[in-house]
This record gives sequence, structure tokens and C-alpha cells, in this order.
Amino acid sequence: MSHHSFQAWIAVLVATLGFGSLYVPVKNYEIHDGLVYQWFQCCGILLAGLIYACCRNDWDAVGRSSPGFYVCREGLLSGLFFQLANVLATQSVKSFGMSNYFTTQKVTNLGGALFLGLYGSQLGLPSVPPRSPAMAIAGSVCVVVAMVPLAFTKLEGKEPPPSTASASPALPDRRPHLIPPHHGDMGGYIMLEDDPQDPADNLTVTTLSAGDAGTPRHAGRSSWFVGLAWSLLAGLAFAAIYVPILPWRHRMKEQRVVFSPFDYFLSISVGLFMASTAYMFAGGAFRKLQGKKMKKSVLRPALLNGMMWSAASMAQLYALAEMPYAVAYCLVCGGEVAVSLLWGICVFKEATTAHNLRCTLVAFCGVVLGVVLVAFSK
Repeated sequence: MSHHSFQAWIAVLVATLGFGSLYVPVKNYEIHDGLVYQWFQCCGILLAGLIYACCRNDWDAVGRSSPGFYVCREGLLSGLFFQLANVLATQSVKSFGMSNYFTTQKVTNLGGALFLGLYGSQLGLPSVPPRSPAMAIAGSVCVVVAMVPLAFTKLEGKEPPPSTASASPALPDRRPHLIPPHHGDMGGYIMLEDDPQDPADNLTVTTLSAGDAGTPRHAGRSSWFVGLAWSLLAGLAFAAIYVPILPWRHRMKEQRVVFSPFDYFLSISVGLFMASTAYMFAGGAFRKLQGKKMKKSVLRPALLNGMMWSAASMAQLYALAEMPYAVAYCLVCGGEVAVSLLWGICVFKEATTAHNLRCTLVAFCGVVLGVVLVAFSK
């Protein structure tokens, strides 16, 4: 195994652990408004990008040439793809439920990454296919199928303390859950919908509730198909987030520029921060028209979450540079699900009933098997 190959596997491991642990810092905090939370988190991502740029920059370089603070158009496009994917995911979850979304979006997410990795060269993308395409496809299919049992997990609600049980009606648990597992590329975005049963607080977290297998109460058949469409489009958008790095790398090589895949991250963070800010302003204006207010979200855990996402994303960028796109992306995408399940079971004890443990164990084994197949396809 070459030195660069070993580093690539380390990068995959770091990205997998980082994306799979994104919600740990915010686990025991109130999220309140997702629009504010996602902006705080993107502030953390931009902060990480600026810190790395300061470390990377050549402070003695000729005027107007600052390599550390280089921003490319491809990276800005990646940030816009990221924000678009999250908006589509938000609409999908609101239309037909959390578990339905996570089960279906994996089809186009992994499928899109595989297609671009296998046939990207025929579309003009400088991508290298894996050594064994059949094994990569089999592993990705295994991960998708392993998501199905998670749709049948049941919400394990927490009983209110005895001292407060009779004083006031029980409010929904607003803290994020890890089962079904989140998609790490979502970057910790919390998606909200109206809850008329809670007049004191008109917003309730719906995206991270465990076992949200059913369709929201207001959704009919047409809404289900709309949610499916949003989900499939979101999966494609997630699969395309890192695609612009391929032509960027090709352009840098043609220009004979010495570069690192980490140099791409500041561009992503800038594009994502601008898109996130625009999303918050647009969402805030829409809330204003509805007569609602944006509520303060947790700050420090959101910033830490953004820093964690940044470290995982830079590790994934390195893996994408050293491995075929389809292999590196699918390895991290599947591995983060397994890590998230381990957090939910072993640390936060979110699957305690025999039914949920069986569903989660089957999903975990299926995901691990899929990741192993994808790894051997390299």
C-alpha cells in the first residue's frame, strides 16, 4: 500500500467519524429555529475555512497573490449545491416524513455518485472509475437496502419528570435523535414544521425524530409523491456537491499549479455561507409575512458542529483526490450511517426495545457489508 493510499484511507475514516458524529455536540440542547441554527453552523464552517486559509497563506508573497485565501468558482458552486440540497431535503421531510426521505434519497444519492464516478468521463468530467464497478454497485445497493429496516423503527418517547407531569401538558422532545440516522452531508440542518398542538411554541423539530415512518397528518397521496420527488432531487444534489472539484483539479493541473485538495475548502465555505445567509433572510421574510418570529437558536454547539463538519469535509476532499470519486463518496456516505447508529445505540441508548434493536442491527450489518464491498471495489 502506497503512502498516499494509506493517507486516503485515514481521510475516509476521519470523514466518516466526523459526519457520523455531527449531532453529538447539540444532542442535549434546544434547537428552536432551524433557520438560525443552520446559519450559526455555517458561521462555524466559514470560521474553519478562514483559520485554514490563515495557516495556508504565504504572508511574504507578492502583492495581491494570497494562496491561502484563494476562492474558485467551482468551490462556490459546491456551496450552492449544498444549500440547494438542504432546501430540497427540507421540503421532502415536510411532505412525506423523515424515514421515507432517508430511505428514498439514498437511491439517487448513492446512485448519482456512482453514475458520475463510472460514466463521468463520457460526460466531460475528468473522473476515474473504480477498478471493480460491479462490486461498487453491489455495495451501494446494499447500503440503500439496509436503510429500509430503519423506516420501521418506532419512536421511543421520554416520560416527563413526575414533578412536572401533572403541572403542564407534555411537550414534544425537541432534541435531535440519531435514529433514523441523519445524512452527514446535510451538515446538521434542522427542518421544522408547524405544530398547532403547541401554541406557546409554534415550531417543532421533525427531521431527527426516531422512527418517523409515517406520513405527516396533513399529507395525502399527492403530497407523498411531491415528497418523493423532492427526496430524489435532494439525493442528486447531495451527490453533486463535490463534483465541481473534478474540473477544478483538471484545470489546476493544466495550468501547472501546485495545489492541495484542501485549497478547495475555503471556496465551499464562502459559497455555503452566502447561500445560507440568503436562505435565512428569505426564510425570515416568509416568517414575517406569516406573522411568525425567528427564535434564538443554540450558538456554541452549532459553531462546534460547523467546525466538525469542516474537518470531515476537508478529509473527504483529500479522499476524493486520492480515490475514484464513486468509491470515496460512497464509502463516507455509508460509513457515516454506521457511525451514527453506533452513537444512537451505544451512547445515547435511543434503541432500547427489542423491535428497534433488531431493526437497527439489521441496518447496521447491511451498511457495514455495503461499505466493505465498496472498499474492495477500489
